[in-house]
Amino acid sequence: LEMEHQGFGCNQTTSLLDVVTTYLAKLERQIAKGRAPTPGPLKARQLHRMCAAELAKVEEWLRSVGGVASLESLGDALEVRAEARVVESLFETEMHVFQHRASGRQVIKQFGVYSVPQRLDQYVHIVAGLSEFPVQRASVDKQTNSVVGVVPETLQEIYQIPYGTRASNASSQGVIEFEMQSYSPSQLATFAQDMAVKIAPLTSDHVIGDNQPGSPQVEATLDIQYIAAVGQGAVNWFWLEGDSVWLYGFAVHFFGTKDVPLVNSVSYGWNEADQCQDGIGGAECSQLGVNSQQYVARVNAEFQKIGLRGVSLIVAAGDSGVNGRTDEGCTQSHFNPDMPAGSAFVTTVGATELANPKTALAHPPPVCSGSQYVCASGGEEVMVSYNQAHFASGGGFAGLSATGAWQKTQVENYLKTNEELPPSSYYNASGRAYPDVSAIGSNVLINPGSIMPVGGTSASAPIFAGVIALLNDEVLKLTGKPLGFLNPFLYKMGEECADCYHDITVGDNKCTEAGCASTCKGFTAQKGWDAVSGWGSPNYANMLKYVQSKYA
Repeated sequence: LEMEHQGFGCNQTTSLLDVVTTYLAKLERQIAKGRAPTPGPLKARQLHRMCAAELAKVEEWLRSVGGVASLESLGDALEVRAEARVVESLFETEMHVFQHRASGRQVIKQFGVYSVPQRLDQYVHIVAGLSEFPVQRASVDKQTNSVVGVVPETLQEIYQIPYGTRASNASSQGVIEFEMQSYSPSQLATFAQDMAVKIAPLTSDHVIGDNQPGSPQVEATLDIQYIAAVGQGAVNWFWLEGDSVWLYGFAVHFFGTKDVPLVNSVSYGWNEADQCQDGIGGAECSQLGVNSQQYVARVNAEFQKIGLRGVSLIVAAGDSGVNGRTDEGCTQSHFNPDMPAGSAFVTTVGATELANPKTALAHPPPVCSGSQYVCASGGEEVMVSYNQAHFASGGGFAGLSATGAWQKTQVENYLKTNEELPPSSYYNASGRAYPDVSAIGSNVLINPGSIMPVGGTSASAPIFAGVIALLNDEVLKLTGKPLGFLNPFLYKMGEECADCYHDITVGDNKCTEAGCASTCKGFTAQKGWDAVSGWGSPNYANMLKYVQSKYA
């Protein structure tokens, strides 16, 4: 349950959003003056100080019927676990078991009306987790059309990560999952052996949510295997939200949790204009009393708060180009930007592939000789194509979030110099432009029981997150503070260190997962930042030198 309150305390009226906005405005002024952004979090608990009397009233009600298994304060929310009969009594409703016809998956959901006591109505803002059935929002694609696969050592080679590089345990990284996506610890251990990388088992306190090791899913498997394999040495987390929770519920939960990973990868998204669709964020929108535009604004405010904790959110750009999954035939006269990819308060990652791959790894892992796949060591990195990857990387311009101050120069230059822009009526030229960066997202080898290739920006996001976890480790050593909200840093680095990125100049985002209809339009890559590849893919060695020069 999220609590409604008026700022820092009972007698104060300063709103939290004002505090967040003021802080970010100060950061943007630093960048505008040419100063490198200063890394470091504000203390999250300073942002929320619930009135004890308000909190006590809600807690008293929750415990009134007995049987509450656990109750944890998250600052401005309460996380409650209880048996179905207790929930029925508290909310005066009925809980039922529902089974998906195709998959056989079962969920326990409330059916009919539910309520909270009228005396608490002014305090309880939203109740998450009772209703709402999930719709697939992940962006992983299975691929079987190539015998040349990408393994962790491939990424070390093409992104200039010295072999054997490891972060200290001061650095932490996690994957955020929805839709009952679980991972298997035993599969993670087998993957580490296959790929000749060292991955420590996750400890129980770093597995958040109801992970089911016996029922692992491909999305979660990809996410945890590649963030752990790239950001080797960093402490790994696995964060699984309830199947009815979407971005707002996650953000409130995450922000209010005391200990969280510093770098996080999110491989889920949906059309920003349809965030209140049933099965997406419908239940949260209904309880908040908002439409999709207002919902996006609320989520953005929560993402800002997470950034103020010194936490980095890295998300997948989506796999249906600029047209999106809601218009895969390209029949509409406008594009459909994704959320959270289009949020100005996350770092969005596009997907690349290797053209004319080389296959000469210096230390080939067992999987390169013990399976049907040959392992890539390099090649020309271009944006994913439908011919190889069977999808197009998301990108373009958000409709509900404004261009970030840290990217205005790059966006203006792109719109001024690109000679193949789509019709201006199709997109919001003053919107937040994305992606910010890119990384490999095609023919990535994972082990969900046996070796298989997958692709999608779902692969690109955890890969880039792993690079940031390595970089974060150095920043922590130099300053004692994490990088936090990344975009001001990434864009400043792009301006001052062109060699910190591999500039991707080949590709576009016109196609969708359904193909490339003649009606499909989109953006094209070019030299420098563009609305297809962002700045390009990382050059870790040069990024490390840049960080050392800035923060030493």
